[in-house]
Amino acid sequence: MPIVHGLEKQFAGRVDFLYLHVGEPRTSDAKARFGFTSTPHIVLLRADGTKVREFIGGVEEAELRAALNQLASRPTY
Repeated sequence: MPIVHGLEKQFAGRVDFLYLHVGEPRTSDAKARFGFTSTPHIVLLRADGTKVREFIGGVEEAELRAALNQLASRPTY
């Protein structure tokens, strides 16, 4: 999580981050929609809710940063 929190600071104002706890009953709709059952599970979405990419399990900071840069550079529709 320290990597994600650090990237959240770097992408502030360009990418919104939302954290969901897999064991929280209030996240059942998100769990069903994205199929997450464990952590870490990172889903990158466009502003319209379309899934762009997902990472299940550990991810290297450079790979996640590159994906976030790509997401942030796309125009908002």
